[in-house]
Amino acid sequence: MQEVRHDRIKVSYIMPGSVNTEFGGDEPSEEKSWQLQPVDIARVVLDLLQQEERSLLSRVEIRPSRPPVKSK
Repeated sequence: MQEVRHDRIKVSYIMPGSVNTEFGGDEPSEEKSWQLQPVDIARVVLDLLQQEERSLLSRVEIRPSRPPVKSK
């Protein structure tokens, strides 16, 4: 990452938790409504793009706020 700073290029890592998408062969469903939605990740990307030039968010970890309770 250091090698691109002199070119004013910012690099950020986005580490999402469970996202309700079709990735992995599953269809989005109500059953998985506890998962993040794609729009949640898009908002993070937008926030990163709107940061001041003087700042850098190098890592962003976003997870569902209420993961499902596992039944016993």
